[in-house]
Amino acid sequence: MLKAAPDSTPARPIGPRYFFVDPIRIAAMTCAVFLMFVSVVPLWLTVAAIAVSQANGIAMIVGIIGRGWSLRWGRRGRAAVVASTLAADWTNTSVCTLVGAMLLLRYFGPPEMVLALGLLALGIGLLPDVRICRALLSPDLASASRTLNEGHFFRDPVKLGGLIALLILCTLDRVSLTFIFLSMALLQLNSVMIIVDKYLTELELGGTAVGFRNPAIRMFLARDGQRILIMMLPFFFVPFRLAVNTVEARWTAAAVAALIVIPDLMRSPARVIRANVRSSKPPLVTAPADPV
Repeated sequence: MLKAAPDSTPARPIGPRYFFVDPIRIAAMTCAVFLMFVSVVPLWLTVAAIAVSQANGIAMIVGIIGRGWSLRWGRRGRAAVVASTLAADWTNTSVCTLVGAMLLLRYFGPPEMVLALGLLALGIGLLPDVRICRALLSPDLASASRTLNEGHFFRDPVKLGGLIALLILCTLDRVSLTFIFLSMALLQLNSVMIIVDKYLTELELGGTAVGFRNPAIRMFLARDGQRILIMMLPFFFVPFRLAVNTVEARWTAAAVAALIVIPDLMRSPARVIRANVRSSKPPLVTAPADPV
């Protein structure tokens, strides 16, 4: 009996995996819980927190070595694959950054701030598992990619994550931001370089429009390029937040949030106008052929 040929396009879940099946995220959240409640930080906990931070960079490149990994599930589903993978990597990197900041606070800073950062780390780690967040995109790759390419910002997990990151960074105090910046510089520098290289190399593979074939232009005008910029936003905004006062930082965050939200809001009227123009055109009527 002949067997059916295996499907060349493997199934791909949309959105980050649940935390209990993501070893990096669950390990980082476990370290955060221990750092919040142990009275004295043991050596094994220090090694575990540092090891999780370093393993995060290695985990991001497992299974995707080489360019073109975003096209393994087909070009129609590429946007959904890139966005879901980016959201997962960004979540893990954020949680590991906060765990590193908690470790540094336990050694060199006021320990009373560890609890607040620990709760924030657990909240960021559990946020992708909330049913509302997982319902943003359709489980079908083609439908999810169409939503990401044409839909609004509130259907895009990366853009929502950027808005939440801006809100969090504007409300944190300078001491917490200082230790978060030290964690980025001392423990997460390799992960940041890996995550940027991972998605920049895939940027020029997406889209067929002639104007978007240049990666620099695509970074600012195409939606997949904008998602990479939003992902890199916290790594630039944290030192900026430390360099300026609170009022300037909040006005800058408001301007960046407007750049994320307003272009999507302006696309709807333009799409309605184009649809009305198409519907108002009279149908093309061809004259009947002359009888021979």
